[in-house]
Amino acid sequence: MSDTTPIDRTVLQGMLRFYSPLLSDTMERLGMPSGALHHAIQSTFPDPGLKVCGRAFPCSVVPTSEYVEIHTLLEMVDSIPENAFVIVAADSPVDAALWGGMMSARARSRGAVAAAVNGGVRDIEQIAALGFPVFGEYRCIKDIRTRGYMAAYDVTVDCGGVEIAPGDLVFGDANGVIAVRRGDVETLYAELERAFTEEAATQRGLVDGGAARSLFDQFGRF
Repeated sequence: MSDTTPIDRTVLQGMLRFYSPLLSDTMERLGMPSGALHHAIQSTFPDPGLKVCGRAFPCSVVPTSEYVEIHTLLEMVDSIPENAFVIVAADSPVDAALWGGMMSARARSRGAVAAAVNGGVRDIEQIAALGFPVFGEYRCIKDIRTRGYMAAYDVTVDCGGVEIAPGDLVFGDANGVIAVRRGDVETLYAELERAFTEEAATQRGLVDGGAARSLFDQFGRF
């Protein structure tokens, strides 16, 4: 039986001390899939200090050549839970924006922490004014109508080559976006504490002029 217990808010906050490469490396050391979404999915605005972490709220978009009104999309944004990291995944390329300014405004008002899409983002000025973190592959002016439609939300999706289920942990920073299966979070979090301490000590040693090999022998990190 799968674990349906929500990830605690204190864990989401605690994760913000870390960074996505540390998550990826630690997950691989533990034998977990890295969960790293495709490297094309990046923050819309450059910010080396960006860090966001939330519970996955995945949505599925399907391409079409017919006009489909955005009723399901509107239902989705009105259903976003607090601390959600909204994931919008098209199952094949859609020549349109999968995320925009009005979606950002509603997601932010619902208490979401960020959104990530495996496609285009538009309304850059409006999103910037909101300060809402959005990750995407590119910028695209085109409206989704006649090009795609939101088929379902709060469902498991494949985004950037990673399967993401509702309630999974999603972490984003200036390096990209990574997802962690909900059942792996407790084990990963405990190991991240140790890994972070070792990497921080290695970094300090390097800054102070220490030899890379001796620091690696001491902490096992580089």
